Amino acid sequence: VDRTRKMVAHAKSYCHDIDFSCEDACRSDPVFLVEVCTAAIEAGAKTLNIPDTVGYTTPDEYFELIRQLREATPGADNVIWSTHCHDDLGMATANSLAGIRAGARQVEVTVNGIGERAGNTSLEEVVMALRTRHAHFGMETGIDTTQITRASHMVASYTGISVPPNKA
Repeated sequence: VDRTRKMVAHAKSYCHDIDFSCEDACRSDPVFLVEVCTAAIEAGAKTLNIPDTVGYTTPDEYFELIRQLREATPGADNVIWSTHCHDDLGMATANSLAGIRAGARQVEVTVNGIGERAGNTSLEEVVMALRTRHAHFGMETGIDTTQITRASHMVASYTGISVPPNKA
């Protein structure tokens, strides 16, 4: 907790917009997470990232974690809550959407779900879920969805990682 305070304050001496990430948050003690998040906010963090670092958490668990952190952390209304989900169990998009339902307003994504091991949350899946199910989520992204396929093909071309024909 002390290291969090010191490092966020140090980063704040270089720039105003600090994004603090709680590595492996989903397998951490929630009471400790509240302490760490509180320290980060007090030291000047503007965004708190709650990663599912190993893609272990289910959507219900992730929703509940974000909800509890937002309710229990002093100053929670003054920061942006962020998701960062890995796809090891195939739930990165579902977890990210659960985080949004619980109040997260930033989602860390990758085009085509590229990322270590099984990958990270796919931009195209989150964006299209929010757009297609707008009545359910009530969120706007401002992303030009007509460019998603083009971006996907460009990333595939540059990385050499093909897009499966059945990719959402």
